[in-house]
Amino acid sequence: MKNIFRCFLLFIAVLLFGCKQEELKAPQEIQTIGATTQLNVSNTRPVAPTNRIIYEMDLLSFTTAGTLNAAAARLVELRSLGIDIVWLMPIHERGDQKFATYPSPYAPKDYYSVWSKYGKMDDFKQFVQRAHALGMEVWLDWVPNHTGVGAVWVIEHPEYYVWENGEIKHPNAYSDVLQLAMNETVTQDAMIQAMKYWIDEGDIDGFRCDYVSSSEIPADFWKRAIPELKNHKPNKTITIMGEADFADQSRLYGCGFDFDYAWRLNTTLRSQGKAKISQTLKTAINNLYLNSNYKTTLDRMVYLTNHDDNENGKNYWQYMSDNIYLLTVFEFTAYGMPLIYNGQEIGHRAIIYPWEKQTINWASPNKKMQNTIATLCALKHTQAALSHGNESERGEMQILECDNKAILAFLRKKGDSEVLVLLNFGEEATISVKDITPGQYVQWLNSETIETGTTQTEWNIQETTNFLLKTKGYAVFVKK
Repeated sequence: MKNIFRCFLLFIAVLLFGCKQEELKAPQEIQTIGATTQLNVSNTRPVAPTNRIIYEMDLLSFTTAGTLNAAAARLVELRSLGIDIVWLMPIHERGDQKFATYPSPYAPKDYYSVWSKYGKMDDFKQFVQRAHALGMEVWLDWVPNHTGVGAVWVIEHPEYYVWENGEIKHPNAYSDVLQLAMNETVTQDAMIQAMKYWIDEGDIDGFRCDYVSSSEIPADFWKRAIPELKNHKPNKTITIMGEADFADQSRLYGCGFDFDYAWRLNTTLRSQGKAKISQTLKTAINNLYLNSNYKTTLDRMVYLTNHDDNENGKNYWQYMSDNIYLLTVFEFTAYGMPLIYNGQEIGHRAIIYPWEKQTINWASPNKKMQNTIATLCALKHTQAALSHGNESERGEMQILECDNKAILAFLRKKGDSEVLVLLNFGEEATISVKDITPGQYVQWLNSETIETGTTQTEWNIQETTNFLLKTKGYAVFVKK
């Protein structure tokens, strides 16, 4: 009997000791969460013009056929994703000199043409009409600095070009293009007239202007051209984006551009790779609108990748490595209008060269990236806090203090709209964050569940709430 009693006491002691050990090992308490339900992120619409998303389309690789008609048939998919603006890479007939399989699209032969491989002018008009019917704008990529070798202007208007030693100059020693004399009024007149043609005949909504940093294009050209284009057609809004980071091109401030490129930010994002410390990004956030010129009318386009993403045979997946998902979340939730490039929405990894044909395999998406971007598009559309725009339009951004240096935590806020973003550039950790507004939240994005579908989870977040973030994990919360 005594032995039985001793065994009983020993059993009780083991239980008590074990419970105490578990109590000592347990992590700091994590806030209880509510029910998880499905989240429909399809076909959302922007709450304001400053909550839009732009898509860069390389027609040649976007579909198997590589035509305007084939792309038009798939516009409904872009609308469902949440695309507001389709930026078409140059559609003009290409110059005579091949860059590889085909000439470069940035070597236009005739500004009034459509490349025969894409289709005809009527096909372009139908593409624009289809986009408009779906509620999307179409911006045309425009090359104002040069034409391709063999361009019609070489024969018809040699006075439009820069001549050196009896020959037309090749800008930057590029043998497939010829330098236009953009300082000359006659060339400027011709260029503006060609751009107006696409507003009149193509009914486009804007231009992405290539290589505006060229020293051959005076700022006075843009100061003249942009107002003319914007005022050309009554009741028609024309938006102009310049391919340059104006922080490096101060002469372009005040020329009338609506957007510039956040090029310096892209360089910073490429440098992150496998970095575990987020201080670099904190600095980059502060630098995005540090210049006072961004406080008035100029807005910014932010991006991870575009058609130039082929440096040294690498693309953004190779540069950004382990942090690719974190930086994708950052692109959509930090300042600026986010860009999606030709297959980025399904995690396409191969480099797409504009002078080659490489069809994207849409049937085999990276589900984690696909669902992450689909959710981010819906977030960008529906949350006023994520507005871009000038100083009075864009949502406030506040970097929050965290007890883990590998965490980038920030709050976007505008009026009653608040979005909390947590990005873990390090190992798994339970974290606390200061200055969170207490209340009821909905978690829209959870890196641990997003691969299997888009869901939402109710949270009661307080100042003492702790968050568990897995290695390279991310979470986005919306205040109710």
